[in-house]
Amino acid sequence: MGLLTEETTMNDVTAVLNGTVIDCTGAEPLPGGAIIIRDGRIEAIGPADEVPVPDDAEIVDASGLTVIPGLIEGHAHVGGRPKGQQVLRISLQRGIITVCSVSANLTGIAMRDGIASGEIRGCARLIAGCIVTPTHGHVRFRDADGPWEVRKAVREMVQAGANFIKTAASGGFYSKDEVCSMRNYTLEELVALVDEAHAWHRPVVVHCHTQPGLNNCIEAGVDQIHHGGFIDGEAVRGILAADLWYMPTLSVTCRRNIEALSDQPWQTVEMTQAQPIHRAGVRLAHEIGVKLCVGTDYPGTGRTWKHGDRTIWELMELESCGLSRMEALIAATKTNAEAYRLDDLGTLEPGKIADLVLLDGDPLEGFEALYDHRNIKLVMKDGRVEFADGDLAKHYTLREPQPADRPPYEDA
Repeated sequence: MGLLTEETTMNDVTAVLNGTVIDCTGAEPLPGGAIIIRDGRIEAIGPADEVPVPDDAEIVDASGLTVIPGLIEGHAHVGGRPKGQQVLRISLQRGIITVCSVSANLTGIAMRDGIASGEIRGCARLIAGCIVTPTHGHVRFRDADGPWEVRKAVREMVQAGANFIKTAASGGFYSKDEVCSMRNYTLEELVALVDEAHAWHRPVVVHCHTQPGLNNCIEAGVDQIHHGGFIDGEAVRGILAADLWYMPTLSVTCRRNIEALSDQPWQTVEMTQAQPIHRAGVRLAHEIGVKLCVGTDYPGTGRTWKHGDRTIWELMELESCGLSRMEALIAATKTNAEAYRLDDLGTLEPGKIADLVLLDGDPLEGFEALYDHRNIKLVMKDGRVEFADGDLAKHYTLREPQPADRPPYEDA
């Protein structure tokens, strides 16, 4: 199992044939499907006996496999250091083809551009967010206080190349000198930040666990609210009414993460308190139709991130809160793409970028099919096979074998 060498090439036309296609549009799975890919984009998709295969197509035989869109991790902390590249390489091998880093900042922007240009190979696509928070706020990068300084900071981050702006409206679990109930930005500052970011066509992602920050986010018109460890019914209904996206990051407050942080009580005391409240809020959000996304905070809060594993935990956590497996899978693909305005990603449809994963197993029968990385047989990014295993690997020159040992997933 490994990554392709730089010398490996493919035809401009590829046909992925005979797999069961889950396109994540909400349609039922398509057995015996065909996906025709030309110049990195999906040209046609449908039953294999109805879709013409070009004579010059490179054939990928997906018989017995499930084909899904590349997963999108919606809340990661990946910067430009070598460890960031390691995270993105292993994420790609896990089928997580796009990673949205909420703290990429300037070094992450440089790495994003290196990946996009092909200078850095074998990594997941990086979507780079830059942080603007108040002095002594949660997770600091560019401190800014007052509406006009906030506007200037947003402009600086846009000029630097940020895909989106990350800020905070409450404290968090992160450090000894904060708790979740601490307010960060005021409503006045949030309104200025959102207005300025939207003027530059950048979405706004907000870290927030508690009131009054949650209601301030809704009133200010942010695009995404992340976490909500102590979210209440008023905020859930407000998110729905304002048509915002909610990314709960349930894996932060899951039992396994709390146990891994047992020597850091400044984190685990509030995490333990939040655990039932967090899940009750997500259940309500699902019941009333809030747009739920998938993000994990890896490798930020906690030690149990292990690259892509925690993204699959999040799918399992969402399932435990009432989402069907199809709904959870759509949250990690289509909905995440919509939340970040990634119009070319998230589903398998004509015209979309050909990011897809071939699995030996059916994620609609259980997310263990994704959790065990040995089930991932091929990963294609931008129409190019980046990773292959088993019989499919015979067609490609591979490197960097990965260990097969995995702990089983267990959680309450």
